[in-house]
Amino acid sequence: MTEPDTERKGSSRRGFLAGLGAAALTGAGIGMAAGEVLRPLLPDSDPAASPEAEQRLRMAAQRADATAAPQPGISGPAPAFVHVIALDLAEEARKNPDTARDSAAAALRSWTELAARLHEESPHDIAEGAASAGLLPASLMVTVGIGGSLLSAIDAEDRRPDALADLPEFSTDDLHPRWCGGDFMLQVGAEDPMVLTAAVEELVAAAADATAVRWSLRGFRRTAAAARDPDATPRNLMGQIDGTANPAQDHPLFDRTITARPADNPAHAWMDGGSYLVVRRIRMLLTEWRKLDVAARERVIGRRLDTGAPLGSRNETDPVVLSARDEEGEPLIPENAHVRLASPENNLGARMFRRGYSYDQGWRDDGVRDAGLLFMAWQGDPATGFIPVQRSLADQGDALNRYIRHEGSALFAVPAAREGRYLGQDLIEG
Repeated sequence: MTEPDTERKGSSRRGFLAGLGAAALTGAGIGMAAGEVLRPLLPDSDPAASPEAEQRLRMAAQRADATAAPQPGISGPAPAFVHVIALDLAEEARKNPDTARDSAAAALRSWTELAARLHEESPHDIAEGAASAGLLPASLMVTVGIGGSLLSAIDAEDRRPDALADLPEFSTDDLHPRWCGGDFMLQVGAEDPMVLTAAVEELVAAAADATAVRWSLRGFRRTAAAARDPDATPRNLMGQIDGTANPAQDHPLFDRTITARPADNPAHAWMDGGSYLVVRRIRMLLTEWRKLDVAARERVIGRRLDTGAPLGSRNETDPVVLSARDEEGEPLIPENAHVRLASPENNLGARMFRRGYSYDQGWRDDGVRDAGLLFMAWQGDPATGFIPVQRSLADQGDALNRYIRHEGSALFAVPAAREGRYLGQDLIEG
């Protein structure tokens, strides 16, 4: 094997650099600065950012709106990553209602204070050595919820609003108890997974003496940085645009949809101005779904796969016209299509604000793919939001039921943040 010709390479490099210098001098001699001659050969150190690029990076640099009502994490742009954690009071704390109440107060107070700091600072500002060191705020946001089981533990069933009644059983449920319920809920979201993980670690540790994790699930959507249009409705793992029919956040319908109305019963007033969150773990049978051609997938959903437009329409935001028919008189949107059975028109005006995320846990021990939708629906009352819609989908033969399994379920009350009080204080202390 011959030795490399280092002398020749060194000479070539010196010649190349000398050539650059000569070119620069030549350029200067004809009235052009040397930097201008070299510019095509070097990366631009201060590129003019396009509006699209600025928009893509905005969520990485900004902080969540800590004043959002009823709590951060419901309105505004959804961050790319989320972790939903359900927790129960520790066994020792459940000995009697008094100890349960004291432990619940300690946990909620800790989360309220820590969430406020996280919205203003970052996990690495709070805990030395946090994994998020060196990272931007990444739109980090924290939402705290309370499950109906907590009211039983603290002997406060008389303070349970009707909207917090246990969800009914649906005919298509295949629920696993280990993925259902919870005394508390933490929803933590961020545009960066390391920032998210660092925040979750601090929040769970803050109440570790009083609580234990019951279940958790991490979700994701496309990042703002990778999206051609960060404002576009994201897709789920089935490839379908998901969330088109949500009420626009700048429309009065949004607040009417998500906000709990003032209670007639003073004992229920702790939820005035709050919201109710339904969480469902919905596994998608992606292997079966992939066997369908595009046209069949579109008939199942009732929307075009490429644009998200209702069948028979051109644009994603076109109204779903359930009465539209083809030349042969058949409905353009099939009778069992998902969008038909879920539409407000088919459910006496029932609405909710869906903020779903995909999840992917890989493969189970039996070789089954464990991936799907971390479904989250916000509403002022599940009885006029999630429940009638889900009952329609379950009982009227939604074509999508063949390709999904509802395996986890929970309902949480999310009280409104109140100045000078910890979250849920009106419930715990009256």
